[in-house]
Amino acid sequence: MALETECLTPGTHFHTDIDTDYEGRESITVSVGVPPGTLKDLTEEEAVLLEKLLHNQIELVLRPYFIRAKLSEA
Repeated sequence: MALETECLTPGTHFHTDIDTDYEGRESITVSVGVPPGTLKDLTEEEAVLLEKLLHNQIELVLRPYFIRAKLSEA
């Protein structure tokens, strides 16, 4: 269960879409709208790090669902 926490990113809007297509493939789309200028001077190196950090955090969030799916297959 997610804990209620103080907002660390004021003005940011998080959008999540969970969907299943006509072939049964499941997908999760996450988009984050940040206030204007937040990423204005982002360097390529920072962009690469940001991508890796987001990837790692989403994996942490999804991991329990993969574990549950694996256990139900056993």
